[in-house]
Amino acid sequence: MFAIKGYRGTGYFIPRRKPIGGQLTDQQRDYNARIGAIRVPIERALANLKTWRILHTDYRRPLPTYNDAFHTAIGLH
Repeated sequence: MFAIKGYRGTGYFIPRRKPIGGQLTDQQRDYNARIGAIRVPIERALANLKTWRILHTDYRRPLPTYNDAFHTAIGLH
């Protein structure tokens, strides 16, 4: 489970913050990059869902999977 950057109370995979007046170590920067690489597609999917692009553009997947995709999009919204 990944936590949003602003919610620090979960204890899950939260990006490391730069200390005041300091720098992150190479290990911490790598950790943040790996978390970001996982979170970016999720954030983009949610942004597309919020603008309903998923539902108002042509469906490019096999037609039998449309119902599952539609119900998933509605469930996420």
